[in-house]
Amino acid sequence: MKKVKLSVLFPSKLFRVSLHVLFWLGLFILRSYLIRIGFNVYSGFPLQQVILLSLWGTLLSAAVFYASVYWIWPKFLLRRKYATAGALIVAVIVFYTFVDAFAEKQLLTGCPDCMEVLKRSGTGYFRLLSTDVTNIAFIRLISLGTPFSLLIFLAIPVSVKALLSASRNNIKRLRLAKDNLQLEYNFLKSQVNPHFLFNTLNNIYGLIIKGDNQRSAHLVSRLSELLRYILYASNKETMPLNREVSLLEDYIELEKVRLNHIQVRFKTEIDNPDHEIAPLLLVPLVENAFKFSRDVPGSVINICLSVSNGQLCFSIDNPIDENRESDKSGGIGLENLKKRLDLYYPGYHYQQNIDSGTYVVHLNLLLR
Repeated sequence: MKKVKLSVLFPSKLFRVSLHVLFWLGLFILRSYLIRIGFNVYSGFPLQQVILLSLWGTLLSAAVFYASVYWIWPKFLLRRKYATAGALIVAVIVFYTFVDAFAEKQLLTGCPDCMEVLKRSGTGYFRLLSTDVTNIAFIRLISLGTPFSLLIFLAIPVSVKALLSASRNNIKRLRLAKDNLQLEYNFLKSQVNPHFLFNTLNNIYGLIIKGDNQRSAHLVSRLSELLRYILYASNKETMPLNREVSLLEDYIELEKVRLNHIQVRFKTEIDNPDHEIAPLLLVPLVENAFKFSRDVPGSVINICLSVSNGQLCFSIDNPIDENRESDKSGGIGLENLKKRLDLYYPGYHYQQNIDSGTYVVHLNLLLR
């Protein structure tokens, strides 16, 4: 039963397209039927003209729906660009009104029987059609007739889309709760595993033997903070950004101890360190940089984190060790990262590429 329900919420592309086609076909039939039986200026038109009017109205409504739901909504509303979204919605309504007025004028003035029906009806619509298209569209906008009718026709598909999106997000949150447990387990297993701890403690032991007590004490403190953050603080949905930065600094310092030649440059420019961010979000990217870098003279790992007005930009570039085999745990970490980004930061931008032996990653997102 659960699989059936999930298949409805997450259907295949073919099934989803078929549902959309069936919906707009049903809306077209409904519009045609209402025109034929209703007491309106179109009721006496020939059937062919009614079908053309209904077909054009349905296609234009579908165009507005897809532009609003699949462009304005994800690109602007979800990214909190409300002024731009509002301006685009108004522009779409105005465009719809002008195009609809132009098409209807062409269809009706090209149909003598239709014009005769309008003339006999004694309504002002016959005189209105005799004026310029701009005047027709302007009157429709001022009277709110076209925007209101558009709202009525799009209320059902928009409501269904919103309901499905909310249901899918709830399912994703449940899945994410499970994935977060797996993520923490994978992180502990792959990063704070006995091998990692052994190397770190062995490095600290070596520093103690050399008499570098100050640095060894510093590394013990870093390791303690790292473990405390992962085991206790990371179970929260968000954490202050400055805590996440401290985690990255601790992790980088502990990894640097085992390196022989690689230099690590971690640069931060943050206008407000109290911004909230999902914990352990950036660690998989830093992890991969250390895993797959060449430890040879001249190698540099550049890590840059900047935040301005809530817009976070995170980038890493590191030289690739071509002799190192790919590690599946790195793939799991990146997969979990993208799942969390999809849920917590819709509209994020993630890009990765290889340029002249250097692996480059860019992540941009809007903090909540």
